Amino acid sequence: MAKIKIAVAGCLGRMGQEISKQILKNKNLEFVGGFEHKKHKDINKPLNKVSSVQSSKMVTANAAQLIKEANVIIDFTTPGSTLANLKIASTNKTAVVIGTTGMTDIQKKKVKSYSKKIPILMSSNMSVGVNLLFNLVQQTASVLKDTDYDIEIAETHHKHKKDAPSGTALSLGDYAAEGRKTNINKSKVLDRTKKLMSRKKGDIGFSVTRGGEIAGEHTVSFIGENDRVDLVHKANDRSIFVKGAIDAAIFITKKKSGTFSMNDLLFKK
Repeated sequence: MAKIKIAVAGCLGRMGQEISKQILKNKNLEFVGGFEHKKHKDINKPLNKVSSVQSSKMVTANAAQLIKEANVIIDFTTPGSTLANLKIASTNKTAVVIGTTGMTDIQKKKVKSYSKKIPILMSSNMSVGVNLLFNLVQQTASVLKDTDYDIEIAETHHKHKKDAPSGTALSLGDYAAEGRKTNINKSKVLDRTKKLMSRKKGDIGFSVTRGGEIAGEHTVSFIGENDRVDLVHKANDRSIFVKGAIDAAIFITKKKSGTFSMNDLLFKK
């Protein structure tokens, strides 16, 4: 069986390095290389000289060359970079796995438009456990009504993370809102410091903690008058996200076009 050729966008990032290392360890995969922004200080340097990835391949700014060579690219970068990579991938019929967070609704629509030509798997979190949590949150929200239970979502990540709340926390809010058949944009509360008012029925609140090297912790609390239900996921290591991303890359190469999620992978749709 031919090896699946994978290129890594943002190969010098925290996730990019871990993904690259795992590709190199997998005998069924071929690491065709990694690329970074053209202004990155380590462009045109060997990966093994500027990162923990044991490969002599050069860090390149030529995304088009690697995307053309690959069967699939894994992209954990920024919304702007991801969309630029999708444009190239769509002209080369290259599948894409997106772990980038912080996308606006308009940017997500652009991703959807590219999926008419290529298969795209996009998820705010590649962990199997978190994706099961998404489903549990939706189910619980549908049973514990907003007249009896308030929803609060708390997340904690390492001090290097830039977006807040995390993409995973926002997705948990989406699933909670879906469970209650409401719109998250109407119910989410990101900041309570600017309005002196009590909590409204149906609010979905978010709180954020940044510190240390915590890989990721998420808690969705359903708080009633006399009891509380907490749904919790704690990531002890980034390896769970890496494994999910690679499983997603293998899965998506079998598709011709369309937008997919980790749920499609987990339940083999």
